[in-house]
Amino acid sequence: MRGKVLVVHDDTLSQEEFKQQNKLFVESAKEMNIMLDFVSNVQLYTFIDNSMVKCHESFGTYDYAIFFDKDFHLARNLEMLGVKVVNSAFAIDICENKANMYQILAKNHINIPKTVIFPMMTKFNRNKAILFLNNAISDLGLPMIVKGWYGDYGQNVYLCKTKEELYDLIEKLGGNMLLLQEFIVEASGSDIRLFVIKNKVVAAFRRRNNGGDFRSNLSFGGSIDKYVPTYLDEQLAIGASKVIGCDFAIVDILKSINGPVVCEVNTSASVNNFYEACEVNIPQLLFKSIK
Repeated sequence: MRGKVLVVHDDTLSQEEFKQQNKLFVESAKEMNIMLDFVSNVQLYTFIDNSMVKCHESFGTYDYAIFFDKDFHLARNLEMLGVKVVNSAFAIDICENKANMYQILAKNHINIPKTVIFPMMTKFNRNKAILFLNNAISDLGLPMIVKGWYGDYGQNVYLCKTKEELYDLIEKLGGNMLLLQEFIVEASGSDIRLFVIKNKVVAAFRRRNNGGDFRSNLSFGGSIDKYVPTYLDEQLAIGASKVIGCDFAIVDILKSINGPVVCEVNTSASVNNFYEACEVNIPQLLFKSIK
């Protein structure tokens, strides 16, 4: 395979993480005779002029761009410039807004935790909010997960154990762009992360938090180890990736007593973790799959 590829990455990546990820991409590209360029979402400048997207650089020489960032507006601008973007701006947009993501998954019969989308209130009213929250408590129970529509690395995700905690948190957050979700006790502090390319799971690891936090994210003290997914795990992850329209996806699964459920679908994540836990070279597999 020959070609020229642009890799777009998040400008907030730490220097060390970028170097490690960069190394895997460079080595894989060299083996496959691919010319590779890296650019961050901040370095890639585009602008809209009337009905056209313009840029001071030419992207016509790139066969495609691998988008390892969540900036779906930039991805859409690149598409409007004629660049083949993987993943598409549409898929990134869906995954970034968790409310949209859960609706798309549910509409396509993908198992997710019980979820309530909190109404957007132009002006927050605690009494009216409490009436709504009491209905949610009846359906979801306590403790309850509260999470924002947007957020990464376990940020903007909370666990409320009592009614009062829930009422106070919703008021503190202003009530806007929030999700309420059942707390799957048996999966507390643990999940399964699977990397899907096209219609195949190519790597998987388990994240565990042994420090007592309900979040399994490495940023909150979690650790990773290689995991062999079950047939149900694989079919669930592949199905979730497919209905959102991902060329590749990172799917997080929670193991509930009623079977696996999709916690989240991501269009970008550290490839270093999959290499560390599973010894799987994700960039190499991406290059092979996207022709």
